[in-house]
Amino acid sequence: MRVIKVAILAFVLSCVIFSGPAEGVEITPIIVSMPDLPGELFSFDFVITDIDNLTREAQTFQAVISVSPGALTGNEAGSIEVRDELAYWLHGNSSPIFIDQGDNSYSFGDSPDNGIAEPLATDDIMARYAFTWDGTVGDYTFTIDLDMDNSFILLEDFTDTEALQLPNLPWSSGPIVGVTSNSFAVYVPEPTTLILIGLGGLVLLRKRRAQS
Repeated sequence: MRVIKVAILAFVLSCVIFSGPAEGVEITPIIVSMPDLPGELFSFDFVITDIDNLTREAQTFQAVISVSPGALTGNEAGSIEVRDELAYWLHGNSSPIFIDQGDNSYSFGDSPDNGIAEPLATDDIMARYAFTWDGTVGDYTFTIDLDMDNSFILLEDFTDTEALQLPNLPWSSGPIVGVTSNSFAVYVPEPTTLILIGLGGLVLLRKRRAQS
């Protein structure tokens, strides 16, 4: 019986030791722009916040997300604009590619056009997702496809890949209103112009009442 207990204890300890956090690059969504009017951009960046190996270099990456509800339309120009940001991971190296995959699913990737690996650095922007807002107020949930066939970092050997992952729970950063292990929700409020119109109507109503 004692031998069995020792064996069980050893098994549990081995599970604890070898089942630590998965290796990969941790990315945190940072809101870049919130829309005030229909037709304006809503966008966020995936920013590198933690790397399991600080000396890691990579050639390229890809991240696939889906959005619900479908009141946001992918904006390629706004997404690719990130290449001009000095904080962009592959600034001056590659041209980002933003693809509408249908069913409210979008991929942002980069191509290793110069064959030179770039070091991964904390606070670098990994991707920008820009959308055109149709004016629908409410929560928008973004789900990252963490399957490594769809979201990954391609390392300098052009063979090995690393996973992308969100921070360990709990985490949030306003206006993000909810998070899970593979998704986050953002609340887009009523357009400010409608609020201003409403306030203007109240002012006119008060003036009429005062005059009468």
